[in-house]
Amino acid sequence: MTNAVSVSQLTQAIKKTLEISFDDVCVEGEISNYKPHNSGHKYFNLKDSGAVINCVMWASRPLQFEMQDGMKVIVMGRVTVYAPQGKYQIEVSQIQPAGLGDLFIAFEALKEKLNQLGYFDSSRKKPLPKLPLNIGIATSPTGAVIRDMKTTIERRFPKCTIYFRPTIVQGETAAEDIAKAISELEKSPAEVIIIGRGGGSIEDLWCFNTEIVANAIFNCKKPIISAVGHETDFTISDFVADVRAATPTAAAELVTPKLLDDIWEELTLYKLNFNRLLKNHINQKRQQIELNFGKYLKRIIANKINTFNQTIDSIDLQKLVSQLIQNKRNVLSNLELQISSNNPVRPLDKGFALLRHKGRIIKADEPISNFKSVQIIRKFDSADAKIINILPKELF
Repeated sequence: MTNAVSVSQLTQAIKKTLEISFDDVCVEGEISNYKPHNSGHKYFNLKDSGAVINCVMWASRPLQFEMQDGMKVIVMGRVTVYAPQGKYQIEVSQIQPAGLGDLFIAFEALKEKLNQLGYFDSSRKKPLPKLPLNIGIATSPTGAVIRDMKTTIERRFPKCTIYFRPTIVQGETAAEDIAKAISELEKSPAEVIIIGRGGGSIEDLWCFNTEIVANAIFNCKKPIISAVGHETDFTISDFVADVRAATPTAAAELVTPKLLDDIWEELTLYKLNFNRLLKNHINQKRQQIELNFGKYLKRIIANKINTFNQTIDSIDLQKLVSQLIQNKRNVLSNLELQISSNNPVRPLDKGFALLRHKGRIIKADEPISNFKSVQIIRKFDSADAKIINILPKELF
């Protein structure tokens, strides 16, 4: 092991070999994961169906067109090694368009199709609720996106309830899962739905450029905010959604347009203004009443007295009392008939008899075999009897 070299020594040896061997290259490929830096430097990947290589173009190099993911380009430069990360890359000196990449062509084709179908029409876009208390979110359960959105919503309006549907946002099954998430959140109490994820390459964001997701957004009856990637990223879902947010955090701010403290301040101001208006209205009505009622008070009272007197004079008290007495007599007659019909001894008038044991009437559904002796009660007499034999019912 005496001949071991350090990582830096090995990297420098590789760097020297590569940079000497590939000092001047010309490569054609498709731009992916393009990231213009604030410094003016441009970072992107150059890819084809079999490989990907990192590229960097310094701010000092002139650029004659607007770069974007999906474009086919020809780059000229040299291969270098970025030693701190042990990565090789193309240091681009010149770049020119070579055509449109497959993903970019697919993106533009779907965009044109949906535009013709009216998916992007502003007339069909639904307004966001002014102050939603229930917010639906469909994004990855891991990473900073959901954490930032929850933190923003809870900070700005903690009274709000978040309905979070963990969602796959990258890969082959992502588009179908996003569509299902929209359908599930549409059935929830959520008043508005946010779909989104953090930034990435055009491949990473491709699930938001699919027709199944566009249809799910278009057919949803609740307003949807699309918050996909960074501010410079645009997807099909952004065009179809009711509102496009530059970032997921910006979407969280859109659904909480007012802070809780601001709402309390507004309510306090409304309360003060309402009390002031109510007090002014009461004072105004009081003045009107004092002015008008004081002037016509005697006339109003006299008219009321005359009306009452006339009403009393028009009533025939004797007839009224007679009618009340007759009504009470009718009520008593009805009660008498009810009492007479419910009299338990009335059947005795027809020759029937009652059976009694120790002062208690024996009910019809009680077996006579339960008693050794009974008292027979008729209308005009009664008799004590002993039970000697029980005969079957069919003998009678």
